[in-house]
Amino acid sequence: MIRRAAVLVALAALVLSGCAAAEARPDVAHAPRAPYVAPPVERAADGGAATALAFAQAQVGKQYCWGGSGPRCFDCSGLVQAAWRAAGVRLPRTTNAQGDALPTVAVGDARPGDLFWWRHGHVGIYAGNGWLIDAYHTGAGVVVRPAPMPDKILRVESTRRVAQRRVDPGY
Repeated sequence: MIRRAAVLVALAALVLSGCAAAEARPDVAHAPRAPYVAPPVERAADGGAATALAFAQAQVGKQYCWGGSGPRCFDCSGLVQAAWRAAGVRLPRTTNAQGDALPTVAVGDARPGDLFWWRHGHVGIYAGNGWLIDAYHTGAGVVVRPAPMPDKILRVESTRRVAQRRVDPGY
């Protein structure tokens, strides 16, 4: 009974850890996922945000792997960095560095392409209409899901100068 409780606690910790989940092996096959159905997302007004969102949506269904920045698998900050790189914007590699480098906006001002950031070490790209695209955890991979309330919302400007004002050596 104690062993079963320990296993349940360990599984709950893994699910709740988001980007901090244990490393997944990208060569291990996972159970097939349901076909992807695009949610009703808003159209991004900014061209860079539209490009980043299109990139992120194209990754849906790929595996999660800790430290992954594509193309076979991603972790949360690696997906964000790769999506905005596709739009020509260089972002820091880690969740915390992204949170430090970008300006915050009010919850009511969130728009598609903004980053939803949580202090426990997770980040995703807001797709609009209450949806989030993120590399959720080992069992889920890159998904589109209803967006939970973030600790802060970060704005990525699609000009390189703004996003590069603080650089992380982890590029």
